[in-house]
Amino acid sequence: MHKNILIALALSISVLGAPAVGQESVFPTVKARTLNKDKITVPKDFSAARNVLLISFGRDMQDTVDAWDVALTPLRKSSDAVQVYNSPLIPNPGALVRGFINGGFRGIYKGKMLRERVVILYIDEDEVFPALSITDGDKAVPLVLVTDQAGVILGRVSGLADESNVAAVTELASP
Repeated sequence: MHKNILIALALSISVLGAPAVGQESVFPTVKARTLNKDKITVPKDFSAARNVLLISFGRDMQDTVDAWDVALTPLRKSSDAVQVYNSPLIPNPGALVRGFINGGFRGIYKGKMLRERVVILYIDEDEVFPALSITDGDKAVPLVLVTDQAGVILGRVSGLADESNVAAVTELASP
């Protein structure tokens, strides 16, 4: 009898959409360009063993994401196995508006090496946010995702680049 109850419970959890044991969360495929105008498909074109995506949800978060980028400089410079991307998530506004947004970002980020790591992800929120388990409440602060080379999400940290959050990201990104 108990075995049947456990089986029924397991089936109901599976039907309700909970991930199965061992199921991995993978960053959805997004075609983009760096600010240097190089094409990149996230996560397919990741070349590092660990990839840190500094995700912002609005223009007012860029300073906070830039603080994350500075705080993670030692991690980024310590190994070729780690890549850090500044990746604003922006609902896709169409090609004309994307050009204006990209130009605005190029005005902020002038260095070629830095522009290589800024990848604006124009997305369909209805597809990408559920895939990344992002809710409206999550969009109040930056989100840092750490993935492997295939885009499997190894962990996430939300909030400011304080000492404990930076330590958590550094630990997650250690290959």
